[in-house]
Amino acid sequence: MEKLEYKAELQWDGNVGSEARIREFAFFIDTNTDGENKGPNPTEYLLAAIGGCLTVNWGRLIKKMRLDVKEFKVEVRGWRGLDEPQLKEITYKITIVTDGDKRRILRAKELAEKYGTVFNTVGAEKIKGEVEIVRDTE
Repeated sequence: MEKLEYKAELQWDGNVGSEARIREFAFFIDTNTDGENKGPNPTEYLLAAIGGCLTVNWGRLIKKMRLDVKEFKVEVRGWRGLDEPQLKEITYKITIVTDGDKRRILRAKELAEKYGTVFNTVGAEKIKGEVEIVRDTE
């Protein structure tokens, strides 16, 4: 069986943060509550990973489907109660500037969700999204 493998290495900073290394990239994970605020916290990275997963897949689909897209933006939000360490809801909103057909845009949304590794690892039942189509006025 062929497989794709991923690897991240993290070095603790002596407090609550760490420096993560992935391939040739390095970044900090920390908190703004009891850390030194050297980087986003793990939950924020999770939201960014979901948004990044969607963006990568949308980018591929925009090319493959030859959609005329002027702008594309994803906002991902999550919330949890203070007493339970789990996000209760994750939502995303895509804003896309295009004159493309609405059915094709919504098909791209469906496919981006269906084939998203991070999206499906977190669980498609946990993530709810919407697409706002803004018509290009130029």
